[in-house]
Order: sequence, then C-alpha cells, then structure tokens
Amino acid sequence: MPVRAEAQLAPVGVPGGTLRVELEGSLATFDRQFRNGEREGYGTTLSSPALGSDRIPLLADADQRIARIISSPGYRLNLGALTTDALADVGTGFLGLGIGLTSRITIFGRIPLVRSRVQTATALNSTGADAGLNPGQAGQQPFFENFDAAIATLAGKLAAGDYNADPSARALAEATLADATALRADLFGLLADPITASPVVPTNASTTGAAVLGRIASLQATLASNLGVPGFDAAPQLAGSPLGPDGLRQLLTSSLALRTDDAPVSFRGDAEVGAALTLVDRWDRGSRRGGFRTAISGMVRLPTGVRERSDRPLDLGTGEGQADIQVDLITDVGSGSLGARLGGSYVRQLSSDVQLRLAAPGTFVGPERLAFVRRDPGDIIAINVQPFIRLARTFALQVGLQHWSRKADQVSYRSPADALPGIDPSIVAEPAANATMFSAGVTYSNPGRLQAAGTGLPVDAGMSYERVIRSGSGTVPNAHRVRGSFRVYFGLW
Repeated sequence: MPVRAEAQLAPVGVPGGTLRVELEGSLATFDRQFRNGEREGYGTTLSSPALGSDRIPLLADADQRIARIISSPGYRLNLGALTTDALADVGTGFLGLGIGLTSRITIFGRIPLVRSRVQTATALNSTGADAGLNPGQAGQQPFFENFDAAIATLAGKLAAGDYNADPSARALAEATLADATALRADLFGLLADPITASPVVPTNASTTGAAVLGRIASLQATLASNLGVPGFDAAPQLAGSPLGPDGLRQLLTSSLALRTDDAPVSFRGDAEVGAALTLVDRWDRGSRRGGFRTAISGMVRLPTGVRERSDRPLDLGTGEGQADIQVDLITDVGSGSLGARLGGSYVRQLSSDVQLRLAAPGTFVGPERLAFVRRDPGDIIAINVQPFIRLARTFALQVGLQHWSRKADQVSYRSPADALPGIDPSIVAEPAANATMFSAGVTYSNPGRLQAAGTGLPVDAGMSYERVIRSGSGTVPNAHRVRGSFRVYFGLW
C-alpha cells in the first residue's frame, strides 16, 4: 500500500502546547498478487513450464550455438518444469512524536522499524528436460585437442594439393574444413570457453544430446572415409543427467551469484517529517456530536531504509530508496453517531540513483547485469472514504475504501559510463498501477483534559484489518494487513 490509511478518528493536528507520542504497528502478509487485474501466486513470475533462457538469459548464447550445431532454428534448452511458491511478510513498528505549536499548527516526525521476509519453495520436474550441469572445462580438453589435430591435418592436405586431382574431392574438403571450423567454434564456446561456456549443456541421453553427438560423428566419418583424415574419434563430455533441484540451486548460486536462503532483513524504514495545519475545527462542540473539521498536512519521507537485495529474487526491502513529498487533505463530517472521514493524498516520488540488476521481471541474472540507473518513480494519487458509527462518544466502528493510482516509472542510466551494451534500463521500470483497498476496524478517541471541562488522560487508539480487493493494472501484492495504534498526549505549556 503506497499511502498510509488513517485508522482513527482523532484530530490530524495536536492542540497547542501539547506533545503527542505515537506507537503504531502493522503486520502484512501475502502469497498472491494482482497482475493486470488477474490474481496469481506471488512466485508465478519465477515459474516456467520449460525452464531455460526464458527465465535465465545467460543461457541464450548456448541456445543459439546448439541451434546452429543441430540445425534447429529456435531451439531452447529445457531444464524442466519449474514451479515457485512464495510467502512474504512485513512487520513494521512506528515511533512518532508530534508537537502542537499553536492550536492550528502541528509538526511531527515518525521513524519506522521494519522486518521483511520472503519464503520461497521451488520444485523442478525433470520430465522432458534435456539438459544438466556442464561436466567442466577440464574434461573437454582431450576432445578439442583431437578435433584441432584433425582440422590441422585437413588444412595441411588442402595446402599441399592432395585433392587437386579430383575437383569434387577438393570442394568437399574445402566445405568440410569450413564446417569443421564453425562446429569447433560453437562446441568450444558451448562447452569449454572460460568466458562463454554454458553452465548447463544437453544430456547424453536426450534427443538434443544425440543430435549433437550425431553431428560430430558425421563429420568424423566424412574425414576418415572421404578425405583420408583418420584418428578423430573422441567425443565431448555432455551432461550425465538432467539438472534436478540440487543442480538448479548450484546453477543459481554459482553461475549467477544469487542467494536462495530465506534470511529476513531487519532495519529502519523510511522516516517521515512534516507539519499539519487545521483549517476548520467544529467537531464535538459542547454536547453536540459530530460537526465538521478539516486539516491539510505536508510531509517529506526520507530514504533512510534499504531497498530490496539484488541477489535475492522476490526480496523486499525496508524502504523505497528515494525521498517523497506527500500532501494530505483530511475532512471529518458527521451528525450524531454517524459520520465519515474523507481523505485525499498526492505523493511526489523524487528521482534517485540506485544500483540494480537489470533484468525483466521473473528472470534470474548475475552480477554482470549490475548497473547504476536514474530512477524516477511514478507519482501517486489516492482517495479514501471511511464511514463510521459511534457506539459511544469516544468509541466507533469504521469501514473504509481507498483507491490509489500510480504512474509508470521512468528509468535511465545514471551516465553513459554506466550503460550496459544491449541492455535497455527501462526493463526494470514499474508500469502504471492502481488498486482498491478495504478496511474495517474499531477506534477510540478521548480528548480528556485537552477539551474544555474534560478530564482524564488524552488517548487515541485503533485496530484495523486492511486488504487489497482489486487491481486494474500493474503488479500489486494481494496483501492482508493488521494495524494497531496508540497515541497519548502530554501538556508542555
């Protein structure tokens, strides 16, 4: 939820000469999310019916090499069917202080402490998979030495004119030399090159593996039977078995430097400082319940929290990583035991420089995709309506609806020096999003001795349940949240 809903019917401001101490806590959980209006599992973006370069872009180069080797355009490695379930929980505790400078002007500040955790469970079904872990570069050396010797022998025979007497034999030798050189380059780039070797390769028993070995065997037969170049009989080492769960964990942690543990992050969140101006206050005057009051507040949210960790897929941080400026207008209207709180918010999210792994949502990439970008999050507009019924002068039941809308992010490289070749930084930009939230709760507000002829300690308290009930666009967590607050007032002067 980008905007904090008011869960109590207490005044927005603080009476002049009074200190307000605020304690608030919330717990939010979700295992599902809205994507363009449709509900799905939170881990769905990390699932795939045939895991490969669709989720691991690192494998795209291997796909292209294998496609050329087996003459199958569009081929893609298949590591198996991956399903991912995820459960996120975020606990937040706020400590806030507000001081009434006058009867209408209040200054306030809040600092949150946040604990976030995302637990994931993955399952990899190897049925239909055709790839496993690369046996390693060292084991490929005998094959490539044997291959290089055959290419050198064929090139030497061509240079010596061994096939000049038979034009068809020479044409075959020249074509075979070109084919062998290209095949060797693709195989070496796939299996043994220190820079481009794929962490996963076809298995021996798969159709793809058989096609790769068949291509090599055909070349060996042509060299030995038609061109007089015997001795090339070695074969490369392909994967012995499909990847499996342990292999997937090794692929993610070793090749992509990702973390697969569920370690939580506990840190401060984004602190808030601001001021409120009470414009009109004709609420609960004398023996009359209800009335009208309205206040406007301005707030700066500081980037004191930490963003999500880039080496953990689906991670949640404790802050947004940029400063925000927020303006709220809150109005209470009522008569007798019935009334409503009406609110509107505008949040200007300021741009900031952040370091991110540049990847489309739901993909696993390594640290080579880390880059500094200039991120300008979309601004947010929110409106909320909270009808209430008072069971007593100080105690009420309330329900609420809040609708918010956020514009799309704008993302660019921080500077030309930060640009990654061929990578558009906008792939990490959040699209425009909106959602509607429902809330229900109880509130207690006793002005006590702050009110003329009043007695007792001035206290506000509230408890509410909130959840997202719909979203029309963007990606929005389908969160359930329980929130509680307690505020007490002390006279200063």
